[in-house]
Amino acid sequence: MGDPTTFRLDTADIAIEAGWQLDSMRRIDEFSKDGVTVMVQYTAEDEIDSLTRSREGRADEVYGADSSGNAERLRIWLGVRPGAEPSSSVNGLPNVYYKQDRPSGCWTLESFAAAVEDPQDRAFLIRFLELLYANSLLPRKGSWPPIYFGMQPGGWMFVYPFGRRHPPFKFSIRQGQLMISGCWTKFKDVVGHAGFAPLAAMLDLDEKGPASDVPVAGLDADKVWEVGEKVSQAVNG
Repeated sequence: MGDPTTFRLDTADIAIEAGWQLDSMRRIDEFSKDGVTVMVQYTAEDEIDSLTRSREGRADEVYGADSSGNAERLRIWLGVRPGAEPSSSVNGLPNVYYKQDRPSGCWTLESFAAAVEDPQDRAFLIRFLELLYANSLLPRKGSWPPIYFGMQPGGWMFVYPFGRRHPPFKFSIRQGQLMISGCWTKFKDVVGHAGFAPLAAMLDLDEKGPASDVPVAGLDADKVWEVGEKVSQAVNG
């Protein structure tokens, strides 16, 4: 992360530019935007001591000093990154880099998002893409793109946190509905891997069984991302 004080000041500056309201004290920074409050408590050396995110109607999320990845988690929560490219493309979608299975006939980010008909599903997708965009700006741990698209209309959108080889999950669209499924049957090196268990539990499935498509309706994009990153670490470890 480099110098903690530089990280703290840079994060505050970029968050303010991104529209966050900042209330800063000696060892506390509190960011507020669109009904979300992120409170960061620091040590005397400006190391992150704890993180709390509060959102209306949801339980607070709290991470202590012993939680790994707090600096990355803060940047993802705020949707900021120093030296970042514009976070949105001209159509308002997060500007996430992707590759396609073939030169023509595959989904694009725009066509995939446009095919999602349910407003809540689309909100889920936009939030998930924001998280993926923030992750894509962090140092990579593999060579795979953040997103890999298959053919329209039935192909998948595979997601690769940190560019690791094996994706935790994939998304598809069925009759305008956004669906998610695990990747525990897709890649022979990780078929039935126990690391998929948290995702399987979230989807009410079994990582030793079929990786059925499940509607994202009722799921929280932030929680899906957090579980996906844990799975990605486990199956690529």
